[in-house]
Amino acid sequence: MVPSTDKESQIEARKRKNRRISRVDLPSQVFSRSWKEYRWVFIGSLWIIALALGYLGLEKSAISQGEAPTPLDLIYMTLQLVTLESGSVDGPLPWELEIARFALPALAAYTALQALALLFREQTQLLRLWFMRDHIVICGLSRKGLLLARSLLECGENVVVIELDEGNDWIEQLQVRGAIVLIGDATDRAVLHRAATHRARYLLAVCDDDGTNAEIAVQAQNLVKNLSRDPLSCIIHIVDPQLCDLLRENEIGGETFTQLRLELFNVFERAAQLLLKEFSPFDPKRGQSDPAPHILLIGMGRMGESVLTQAAYAWHTRNPGVNNPLRITMIDLKASEKWKSLEVRVPHLTDCCQVQTLSMDVRSPDFYEANFLADSQGRPIDIIYVCFDNDSLGLNIGLTLLRRTKEQDTPIIVRMMEEQGLASLLGQALEEQSAFRNLHAYGLLDKTCTPELLFGGIHEMFARAVHEDYVREQNLLGLTSEDNPTLVPWDQLPEERKESNRRYADHMGVKLGSIEHRIESLRDWDAVDFKFNENDIEIMARMEHERWCQELRREGWRHGSERDDARKVHPTLISWTDLPESEKEKNRDFIRDLPRLLSRAGFQVHSSR
Repeated sequence: MVPSTDKESQIEARKRKNRRISRVDLPSQVFSRSWKEYRWVFIGSLWIIALALGYLGLEKSAISQGEAPTPLDLIYMTLQLVTLESGSVDGPLPWELEIARFALPALAAYTALQALALLFREQTQLLRLWFMRDHIVICGLSRKGLLLARSLLECGENVVVIELDEGNDWIEQLQVRGAIVLIGDATDRAVLHRAATHRARYLLAVCDDDGTNAEIAVQAQNLVKNLSRDPLSCIIHIVDPQLCDLLRENEIGGETFTQLRLELFNVFERAAQLLLKEFSPFDPKRGQSDPAPHILLIGMGRMGESVLTQAAYAWHTRNPGVNNPLRITMIDLKASEKWKSLEVRVPHLTDCCQVQTLSMDVRSPDFYEANFLADSQGRPIDIIYVCFDNDSLGLNIGLTLLRRTKEQDTPIIVRMMEEQGLASLLGQALEEQSAFRNLHAYGLLDKTCTPELLFGGIHEMFARAVHEDYVREQNLLGLTSEDNPTLVPWDQLPEERKESNRRYADHMGVKLGSIEHRIESLRDWDAVDFKFNENDIEIMARMEHERWCQELRREGWRHGSERDDARKVHPTLISWTDLPESEKEKNRDFIRDLPRLLSRAGFQVHSSR
């Protein structure tokens, strides 16, 4: 157990960290923050001004009519302006009274509404939560959480946010858009229960600390483990490679999380994958006998490491067994140390890459000489990726290299945190001046923190791959969606059929465990060629058929001679022994293809025998 004082200090530290990270001083946010902090001072000042104008106006009006009210009379009549009980006098009205008799009732109404909103906001939220089902819970209102919450709200989803820091600048912004924001610690099971996580469709843990996100997943599992419901999809952001590998063993088919469908989300891995698709270093016209591409990587933080690893794996899968290593030059203050560390963690890199490390400061004269922009034979770099955490430094380096490479026409991609601020300025420059056409800003969070990418995690990728393979096989047999309604693209598949494919992914670890195999993170890049023996294939194929039969019977299906989806009748809803050999072979083929499907999702089969 962690002592309460230590727990409180950890919470305060997380609050301070979140404040530092979340405060991006854009004009709209500066105004929003200032208004939030000083609005009651501003409103109070308006009250004083309006009351003073009312007092002066009533005094002038009385003097013009030959009256001499006492100060107490004037104060009483001024206060009556708030309730519209004075201010109607004979003769022309002084301008002070004219303003005050409208301003004071308006201020009174605004103040009352604000007070009521503050008083009943929590009660209103709790009332909404009482009836809420299939909503999305987001833990942590960092920049990632904000982008995801806004996108989900725009899609019409019900969103509940759990945020530790009640002073977070973005809380009110999301409340205005319709989100429910609860103040509390998401690692506390009681807070997760308050957010109705046990009735939610998704739980997203996007705090800035890996340990916090992992603890949220554990507490969510404890919350739902005894409930009778479909597994709760829990997506957690993990950056640390060791923790990522540890959790990934439970991501598909693990036993630690039973009622929780665990998905890992890493902005650096996802961003690297998307970056290499959008700005690929591989020319499709390049032949196998041509020299391999030459990539320059500047900044070897987590983004730089992900780009290098993803590029190397892509090159390996494109050119298996070909002795033509991908050429990479990496520049970092500690380039040699980081490369040695990466070699240990990803040993296949040395098989498919020829890496040159340059340990130098990007602000040094050696860097500005830029002798690294061509190889020993004078051939220029093919593409440059600048992967610094500091946007200003990254853009500065990008502009410097742009001037150096203007004759070579080399693409330069600069990793930025978001596609605003400096990145938006660069975008305007690209539109206005062709001189910047080779310099591209890549917004890390804007590209990765989208619902489409987040909900397209490992289970979704695996389930989609299974469905696509099934459709391909059936189409080869001459069947179409008219013969079988499920032979449609994934996006057109009914949600219950999608969930069936997800359950197939969930059960994969159980089948592999029965033959003393397990799923682990992809370390062997040749794992796609893994072969099961025929006895193991038979065991797992039979288990899969029995799982499928149980699932359909739970949904009300029954056996019949001809398939009828409307009446929930299926001809293969029979025991494995009675199943026709052609149907058995379909199940066997799915098992044989499992290593390939897993490798597409970043996993491999490991034998424990």
